[in-house]
Amino acid sequence: MKNCGTVVLLALLLAAGCTPAGWKDAAPAAEAPALYPDYTDIVIPCNIAPLNFNVLNPGDACVAVLSGTDASIVLRGPEVRIPEKKWRRLLDGAEALSVQVFVRRDGKWLALPDTRWTVAEPVDRYVTYRLIEPGYSNYGDLVLRQRDLGSFREKDLYNNCLISGRVEQQCINCHSFQNYSTENFQFHARHTAGGTVVVTGDRGKKVAFKTGDLISNAVYPSWHPSEPLIAYSVNTTSQVFFRSDRQKIEVYDSASDLILYDVGRDEVSYIVHDSLRYETFPYWSADGRTLYYASSDLPSWGADASTDPTLLTDRIRYSICAVDFDPATRRFGEPRMVFDAAADSLSAVTPRPSPDGRYLLSGVGDHGSFHVWHEDGDLYLTDLASGRTRPLDELNSSRAESFKSWSSNSRWIVFTSRRDDGSYSRLYLSHFGADGRAGKPFLMPQRDPEQNRRLFKSYNVPEFTVDEVRWSTKKLEDILLSDPVQAKLVPER
Repeated sequence: MKNCGTVVLLALLLAAGCTPAGWKDAAPAAEAPALYPDYTDIVIPCNIAPLNFNVLNPGDACVAVLSGTDASIVLRGPEVRIPEKKWRRLLDGAEALSVQVFVRRDGKWLALPDTRWTVAEPVDRYVTYRLIEPGYSNYGDLVLRQRDLGSFREKDLYNNCLISGRVEQQCINCHSFQNYSTENFQFHARHTAGGTVVVTGDRGKKVAFKTGDLISNAVYPSWHPSEPLIAYSVNTTSQVFFRSDRQKIEVYDSASDLILYDVGRDEVSYIVHDSLRYETFPYWSADGRTLYYASSDLPSWGADASTDPTLLTDRIRYSICAVDFDPATRRFGEPRMVFDAAADSLSAVTPRPSPDGRYLLSGVGDHGSFHVWHEDGDLYLTDLASGRTRPLDELNSSRAESFKSWSSNSRWIVFTSRRDDGSYSRLYLSHFGADGRAGKPFLMPQRDPEQNRRLFKSYNVPEFTVDEVRWSTKKLEDILLSDPVQAKLVPER
């Protein structure tokens, strides 16, 4: 099932720290282990960082035993932190690990049933995301951060506090990498020193996109996997607030189109430009021959190009469309429907095709395009061969699931969920099998098991990469402080 690591024979018991006596004589108990994060019976990558956890079962003493093929680690609880070197030895060559928890209660040791960690294919080593306070109007401290999933090491790609202050704030968002590599990437900065940072190899520039009759600067990006091209939506976006509704905010568009940006020529052209449709959230297939996007047909919800949608936001529904692309001629075909969510009174956005071309993930809600604010936000899976779409119930919860990304081997999904407390989006990982089923999701591991409860920030827009960003925040700051390159609008091809 996995393809990394070599079997290392270890015959000795690896003990970490002093453990209380008596646990080896524990009596079996039927009580299920309660762990935070919930790491019970999951599938994990063979190159993941240690899955540190807290034991929540009551007791005045606790021991956890992690066992692999030829080794075990004995650790004191209830906070279980696994030494990284011993974790690597334990994982190396293992098909599965067992975790058994022992608790002492009323002077007696109890052995709780084992939980199993099945070891599967590797996950891409890095994930980049934005950390943001879950507010509505002020940016506060924003950071684009990259995490090494094989360890707990993090680094800032860019931090908005470098330039902006309490008065002149700066929003940073929408990072995109080309083909899972950090060689070429981009992100936006809004307001203070605003512009789009575009990095190609050792060169970087700030681009201003508002030109001609484009309704806005570039917004949601997707970098073509092999060509120096980025697909963007341009959006006129607003917010509306509710006083009595459980959902306090709606983020919506009153216009949007798709454009193509030529990185070398600094030229933009329209991909889809229809006054009776909203087009947004473009994303390329792995072969670069199909562009997926979300589209809303205005007449279907009683609107036209002159309609103010502010009072109609609960009617706006999107479906997933696609348009073929010829990289040689850079010409697009005619749009076609992939997932007609609106026909089922649903709204589907943020399409993400798997790199192997077999499946498509979408974010789905009752209406609208910004489901991170919708408790009914779920993930849906489309089989691109059969055309059938289903809720990805293996990953969905009663609260908002929204942003997501596939690993480059199509075997892992990282996504954001508010299932823990309804307020903060956190990163979950899930194995995706060849049978089209997703495994039980688990929180991205942290050195401190309580990190997610103590961090008052939301994660969003996770993006896998296979390598680390080489650019320093200082160099990116210099680009943002430079004069922008003005993009030029050219006729549609």
